[in-house]
Amino acid sequence: MHTPIPLRQVHGRQEYWQSFDLRYLAVHSNVRPMRKVLWELPHWIPWLAGVLRDAGFDELESLDFYGDCAIVDRIDEHTIHRRLGDHGADVYLLSPMTINLPHAFRIAEMIKEINHRAIVVFGGIVATPLYDYVARNPHVDYVVRDRGEYALPALLSALRDRRQLDHVPNLVFELPDRTLAVTRTSRQMPLAEMPFPKVDIFPADTGQDLRYIRQNFALGCPFTCDFCTIQTIGRKPSYFSPQRVIAEVDAYRAQFGEHHHVYFGDETFTVNTDRTLEICDALKQFGRITYDCQTRLNCLGNMAVYDALRESGCRWIELGLESVSAHTQNLFKQHTKLSSLEQILAQLRDAGLAACSYLIVGLPGESIDDMRRTLDWGASLIDRGLLAASYLSVFVPYPGSPMFDHPERYDMRLLHKHFDLYSEELPPVIASGNATGEQIYDVYTTGLEMLSQAMRGSAIRALP
Repeated sequence: MHTPIPLRQVHGRQEYWQSFDLRYLAVHSNVRPMRKVLWELPHWIPWLAGVLRDAGFDELESLDFYGDCAIVDRIDEHTIHRRLGDHGADVYLLSPMTINLPHAFRIAEMIKEINHRAIVVFGGIVATPLYDYVARNPHVDYVVRDRGEYALPALLSALRDRRQLDHVPNLVFELPDRTLAVTRTSRQMPLAEMPFPKVDIFPADTGQDLRYIRQNFALGCPFTCDFCTIQTIGRKPSYFSPQRVIAEVDAYRAQFGEHHHVYFGDETFTVNTDRTLEICDALKQFGRITYDCQTRLNCLGNMAVYDALRESGCRWIELGLESVSAHTQNLFKQHTKLSSLEQILAQLRDAGLAACSYLIVGLPGESIDDMRRTLDWGASLIDRGLLAASYLSVFVPYPGSPMFDHPERYDMRLLHKHFDLYSEELPPVIASGNATGEQIYDVYTTGLEMLSQAMRGSAIRALP
């Protein structure tokens, strides 16, 4: 089940995205307007559907509430309730993000209203660090922590066969006496053993709702940025075979449309040069894919990688720059030195690769002047043709990150835990000694306007 995120009114956001798309569409000529705004498939659904199919569970269905059940400041409960009634099931699986966790709870409540015997299972990026909180919700039966490739089939088999749950790994549930049962943690399934995703769990016309096909070459990232939540995939990257990657892309595009380009969701696509060259060679030989990827500045030191990326179909690279402050980089972005930034961006541009940055305002320890310098810097890089575009976010300490777990270590405090407001487009959920939330949000909305103007500038001619 794909949980919706309520729409929020943000001043200047529409104009910003229109400007962003001028740059994005200049590079991605095959992109078509989305019928409804799904953006990408929730990758966990076909992934775990493939695992369950191979375990013998063949009555599987996806419910997408994300694309058309989000309305301003709330979710369309009437439509969701009707669809739940039309699609009865024994077990419902939900994997919300932080911002839509409260709405996933409400959907769980509606499931129980319709059928109190139905089993509700939560898992994923927010249920893992908040497993005790999630498991105590009266409408949640079980929480699967960390990865679910072993735990989920074991849980469903035990429920079907009415067996004890002690042997099911990664499981959390509330006992009759209100204590929590927390079972052992299992090893992660090796990617070489991962069943092929059930691509047709979504109907073919879902392709009209997608901007791209999301894919992974690797899971895991070796870096420890304190604002990052990566606990569900681990620190040590592990890799699918290039042949498996291409087979998946081929299957997704056959189902949802050959025109779609690919977005590699690897946290650091170029962290391992040998592996990067390996996948690039396979993609080049395949020859029918254009793609985007994301990586870090300090993972772009090998010129051979630039040519390999371009020749294999890469057109757009996203870089987490976050801030111009050297102090911030030293605290939160290990091994990243901005001294080589402009040279690397120029090399990417000259190799025919459009670079897009991630910028953040409101990071702990930064003053308002620090944030404004970051915005000036980002707009200047776009003006000079070194960046094609830039995202802009308000800092959010998400559950699972060190900054959420120990805010006092960063000289900040959490204002609340209303998770539906934990958004990178809404006012900050922290207070620090350097700036008020109102000041930070004013910088953010001003930054949307600045970047929007820069992306509408004449430097668009420099794009590949």
